[in-house]
Amino acid sequence: MGQSGAAVIDGAKRSGYSQSMDGRTEKILLERARGGDGVGFEELVRAHTAKAISLAYRLVGHRDEAEDIAQEAFLRLYRSLPNFRGESTVATWLYRTVSHLAIDHLRREQLRRKIFFLRRNTGDDEMDVDPMEVVPDPGGSPRDLFLAKEAGRRLSRALDKLSPRQRAVFVLRHQEELPLKEIAKVLGLEEGTVKVHLHRAVSMLRKELKDLNEVT
Repeated sequence: MGQSGAAVIDGAKRSGYSQSMDGRTEKILLERARGGDGVGFEELVRAHTAKAISLAYRLVGHRDEAEDIAQEAFLRLYRSLPNFRGESTVATWLYRTVSHLAIDHLRREQLRRKIFFLRRNTGDDEMDVDPMEVVPDPGGSPRDLFLAKEAGRRLSRALDKLSPRQRAVFVLRHQEELPLKEIAKVLGLEEGTVKVHLHRAVSMLRKELKDLNEVT
């Protein structure tokens, strides 16, 4: 491939977030990319960039870090092209890779905070915007919009209290809406273990957010 993997990824990101792609087209592009066609790989990146960044964002909670994780996932895909024979789809491969990269990132962050007693701060305490989130209903009242935004902040803080694996299971189940069996495959866990992590995550979040149900 004439360009480096990073350059191809940057080019795809600049040209647009995503596009739909059927399985046959994906196989053709994989063959082209394996043969050294940079445009073929760029099309694959373009098709999956938005979803990869959105998943990473929901797992780690910060846009810049999510983009870094997605970029690393695509670089790993680029390096894996010679051995990528289509046993799984690119989307499934990225789900698995992004999830594991995010879990590793969260573990490093937890260790860093324990060592340096640091508390993550976004500066103005505003949440980054998830590129896949639906725009709030413009007809909603200012109070409703405020409460929705505050609930989002509270959920983000509560998610930070989960273990990296609990957070990943919760996000994949309740935000990405994957079935338990698929989550087990993505994370390399037994389905029973996934259920345990999910139960603990939901119990913790209910405890942290119980007062939101009391708002009228």
